[in-house]
Amino acid sequence: MKSHEKFARLMEEADKYVGFPYVWGGSTPETSFDCSGFVSYVLTNSGLYNTGRLGAQGLYNICTPTSSPRPGDLVFFKGTYDTPGVSHCGLYVGNHVMLHCGDPISYTSLDSSYWQSHFYSYGRLP
Repeated sequence: MKSHEKFARLMEEADKYVGFPYVWGGSTPETSFDCSGFVSYVLTNSGLYNTGRLGAQGLYNICTPTSSPRPGDLVFFKGTYDTPGVSHCGLYVGNHVMLHCGDPISYTSLDSSYWQSHFYSYGRLP
């Protein structure tokens, strides 16, 4: 399957949840989502990956870091709350934009000073 087809499937699944509220520990449409719950759910339910329920650090751990992100890669942040390691993640959609579970799930520019100050890495799934 070509990368643009994978990205289309990923976004078809992810876009269903735009506007859902942030819920700590949430990992299904019934409970709503936190950041890693949203990413894990979308990856698995798009039929592209079977990640199970991973935290942000766990998602980072299965990725290969990349400095040239493509749509469908993941984006990772540190220091967004008091936890060691990666603390937030989202789906990179291109043009310095991610889809992530903020409050609510939304498209967000990575050019903001907040996300720039917490940026850690882009990651490519196997």
